[in-house]
Formats: sequence, structure tokens, C-alpha cells
Amino acid sequence: MGEMQAQLERLLGDVGAISRKILRIPNVEDVNSAGQADIVNHVYRKLGGVLPSPLLNLRAGWDIEFDRMAVELDEYLHFNRFRALTLEAPIYIKLAKFPLILYRKFCSTYEGRCLQAGGYGGKWSNKSADSQFGVSSSPKDLSGSGPSRWKQRAFYDFVKDLSPLVVGVPVVRISIWDEVRESGQKRTVAEVLSRPNRQASGRALAQLIRERA
Repeated sequence: MGEMQAQLERLLGDVGAISRKILRIPNVEDVNSAGQADIVNHVYRKLGGVLPSPLLNLRAGWDIEFDRMAVELDEYLHFNRFRALTLEAPIYIKLAKFPLILYRKFCSTYEGRCLQAGGYGGKWSNKSADSQFGVSSSPKDLSGSGPSRWKQRAFYDFVKDLSPLVVGVPVVRISIWDEVRESGQKRTVAEVLSRPNRQASGRALAQLIRERA
């Protein structure tokens, strides 16, 4: 668990109930039985997937479970052209509370920050991601095949987004670039998590989450 995620959990724990590994994570069988295999395979191919069928190794669980909602905190590595590609899927019409326009904007605006944070090492590629999306281009080179790990992360984010349709688990995404109003002042989520005002910060973040539930 990263520092910002741990801070978010502490703040939400002040204003609601935190659980651990109670909410289901979708697997291949869930996707198939819910009739979503075609769209998942389509997005996988658009991302450059090379396997006959995609792997869904979503074993780590949700970032946070808050008031029986799955909460995902999206930091620097989640906003880039590959995540934007997944957000083109028409299935998002069925996910009315998903902040689609905002997330598309974040993907175009903050790809440079993603490259700074994830243009090297295991954040760029690894054996698992290469096996699913092909060999990556050189670090920080987005002109070729690009980073397999970015593609893998974007794909897994997409599958998690489908959880309300696939396993009946409500999923709320919040971004470090989102803004909340805390004690009358507008602040980004990143600012709140780096300099929190315990109760006020927890209430502001919880309000954002509940608005998207």
C-alpha cells in the first residue's frame, strides 16, 4: 500500500467503515457469465494484447473498501493514452456515475506526469506485462510499441470498472487530480492527502466518493 493510499484509508476510517477483502474482484468466469467477454476481448486487442484471450490476474484486491464500496485511488501512473483508449468503450454508457469526461481530460493533460513517474523499470515493463502485450519499446519511448505495463494497468483498470455489471460490486474511482471543497477551500485530492485536516479532509473525500457511488 502506497503512502497516499494509506493516508486515504486513515482519513476515510474517521468518517466511515473500512473493511478488508470482503468485496469480490472480477475474474474470467465472472466476465463470461455476465456476458461481457466480447467487450473485454475487444479492449484487450485495441491495447495490443497478443494472447489468444486476456488474463485477469486481479488478485491484489481493491485499494480500499469503504462503506461496502470498492474505492480505487488513481495516482500518476493511471493517466495516459492507453487508459484513454479504454475509456472509449461504449460500455461506459451503462456506468452513469463514472467521471468519464473528467478522466479523459486527465489522461491527455497528465500523461507527461505519468511518463516522469513511470518511464523506467518495472513501471514501464515486466515479464508478465510483456507476455500479455508484447515486448515494450525502450524506456520513455512512446513512439513505438510503448510500455507493456501501462497497457496492462489500463486494461486491469477497465475490467475493474465493469465490476458493478459483472459482480455487483459498486466501484468508485477518485484521482489525485480531482478537486474537493474542504472547509470552504478548493483543494486537489493530492493536496488533501499530503496535508490533511483529519475530520474535514475525511468528510470532503467521503463526500466525493458518495457522489460517485
